Amino acid sequence: MNINRENALRLWEEYFGDVNFAEDFHGNLMCKAAYGDEDYFICRGGRKIYCGWNIHHILPKANGGTNAKHNLICTNIETNRQAEDKITFWIDDSLYQVRKIPNTKEYDIFELEEE
Repeated sequence: MNINRENALRLWEEYFGDVNFAEDFHGNLMCKAAYGDEDYFICRGGRKIYCGWNIHHILPKANGGTNAKHNLICTNIETNRQAEDKITFWIDDSLYQVRKIPNTKEYDIFELEEE
């Protein structure tokens, strides 16, 4: 899948339907109209909330990931920056790891529990 605005909006609708706001896997807010916008904020409850989003590779390309639709998710741009091209990464106080989904060729992002 080519990563462009048109396909990103299609992916948004597949994941979230026709809503204007959604949360990514970490819980960061995204606004549908803010695809690729690094300067998009809204104010809620007197707080300024960053809502720009883009497409993130679940299994990073650096680790063999592709642009196949099953390997792409919508994420807040800041979430994407923090995950970078890592398969294990921290965002705030949460540790995540990319793992293969059993009995498939697909991967997903899992939050690791504290032991």
